Amino acid sequence: MCGICGIIGITNDEFVRKICQHMIHRGPDNVGIWYDDSICLGHTRLSIIDTSCAGHQPMSNEDETIWITFNGEIYNFQILRVELEAKGHRFKSNTDTEVIIHLYEEYQEGCLDYLRGMFSFGIWDKRKKKLFAARDRLGIKPFFYYIKGDKFVFSSELKAVLASGLIEKDINLQAVRDYFAHGSVQVPETMIKDVFQLLPAHYLVFEDAQLRIKKYWQLHFSRILSSCKSEQEYISDIRAILDEVVKIRMVSDVPLGAFLSGGIDSSIITALMQRHSARSIKTFSIVFEEEEYDERKFSAKIAKKFATDHQQILLNEKDILTEIPTIFDAMDQPSIDGFNTFVISKAAKSAGLTVALSGLGGDELFAGYPSFRSLPKIGNVLELMKFFPKSLKNRLFYYLRHLAKSKRSLKLYFSLLKCADLKDLHSLQRMAFLPHEIDEIIVDRKDWCLMKKSNAKHLRLDPVNQLSFLELTTYLQNTLLQDTDRMSMANSLEVRVPYLDHLLVEKMFEIPGNMKVGQDYPKRLLIKSIKDLLPELIYNRPKMGFVFPFDQWLRAELKGYCEEKLSYSNLKKISILDPTIVNKIWIDFLNGSKLYNYSSVLAILSFVNWYERNI
Repeated sequence: MCGICGIIGITNDEFVRKICQHMIHRGPDNVGIWYDDSICLGHTRLSIIDTSCAGHQPMSNEDETIWITFNGEIYNFQILRVELEAKGHRFKSNTDTEVIIHLYEEYQEGCLDYLRGMFSFGIWDKRKKKLFAARDRLGIKPFFYYIKGDKFVFSSELKAVLASGLIEKDINLQAVRDYFAHGSVQVPETMIKDVFQLLPAHYLVFEDAQLRIKKYWQLHFSRILSSCKSEQEYISDIRAILDEVVKIRMVSDVPLGAFLSGGIDSSIITALMQRHSARSIKTFSIVFEEEEYDERKFSAKIAKKFATDHQQILLNEKDILTEIPTIFDAMDQPSIDGFNTFVISKAAKSAGLTVALSGLGGDELFAGYPSFRSLPKIGNVLELMKFFPKSLKNRLFYYLRHLAKSKRSLKLYFSLLKCADLKDLHSLQRMAFLPHEIDEIIVDRKDWCLMKKSNAKHLRLDPVNQLSFLELTTYLQNTLLQDTDRMSMANSLEVRVPYLDHLLVEKMFEIPGNMKVGQDYPKRLLIKSIKDLLPELIYNRPKMGFVFPFDQWLRAELKGYCEEKLSYSNLKKISILDPTIVNKIWIDFLNGSKLYNYSSVLAILSFVNWYERNI
């Protein structure tokens, strides 16, 4: 896991050195820079596979006509290497990086079809004067880029791109609005105008000052429509794939462990890891003094059953207050998530780990969120609401909106009177602020689009699979994965996510939704596929989100910090926000208003911190 960057159109390596300096946390083991007459590539290395100097990047082929800067892990690289050697390719290292170089020599852009893993990279083809760059299928690894004329800049982090000094720091207002709606910036936008994120499952080619972007992978929903397997056959398939995706993610030349919350997803990862390990694996859990948030009895049960080398990290508001400046600085772009990942990553790194496996993605794939049951029911009501005239629904919403005493009731009115389909409902239930609230928060009140149009192929799916697709391509992609990458890499730790192996994702989208949601278990297919490994206490436990007690902490130990950041005088320095409205939200939260919860406060706090640090 590393930091990558490059600049085309400038031969001076000074700018790439600046970028690398701002990504040293992503790769503290080594910094590499290579430049030619029209390009400069940079790399900060976190050594994991072949930790010798043979793995130094940027790396080239034998005649130095192909150069790569690569971030990620290719889990099938050993198999690919054998196949490439049979075709006559010769290797000088034992890295997965070099495998990508030879795959590109053999298949050009088609090399992406062979890669199984998480990755972002830039390849410079010296003969063709062409940059070929790509991002993995699910968006686990980041790729930011800026283009102006014949100048092209890319990096693993937005703040590193800005550190080059080549880009104006003009705020992207649409991204700001999206952020306050969803709690994170939505790809391909960024907080800065003219800087973009490469979409997951896409590659780009920059050649002769022209940019071409293409999608190289997508889910084929036709398989679900022709499904003919029994439930037991699918359960057997899932068990086999799960076992393999965990096993191949345990290949590492450095210490490796797991995040263990005590939930179903992380417990399964831990169980399967221990099956493939000759020694006790290291596991880490965050525990709280607040009983309603504490999961230690569950994580301790799993740790004891599988004899892991377990460490509990007791966290309170004083600890978070100490860490908050560092956490906000690590965010790269503002977010309401990632605090837990930062804390547990720091503990894992301190304990000597360089790699940790996570249960991220289990809820999205196996229908674990309560919304998989509730939203389809509301969707049925929407069919009846279609008979109401639009003008009547608008008048009703305007009236009811002013009667709402809680965010829950406000969202209910919004869902019934403003949403058209399941996609709208899903977008609504993930919102931190509703459209009319955002119009009040942001000074520039231009019209903007909240419910964005997208590829409608997923609409042919049943409601459960529609929601699964939407979770994978919105909340997981834009919030959870981005925050996991930034917070773990801020601590020089690589996090691997077995549930997001693209072969497992493809398999799950062969299965009808009515098999995924039932009355017996939450995430029923996942539990049935692995039930023999887990204690009953784990798979029969109620769903519990892994969150911090921010509702309490923001009103107690963190109150002074918030008072300073959200004071009227401080907010006046941020021209985008209305200081009167934002300060009122903070006061209303302190007074116990149910219209604003801790997520509302964190969203504003995160944006204020990001603005102060970057703009």
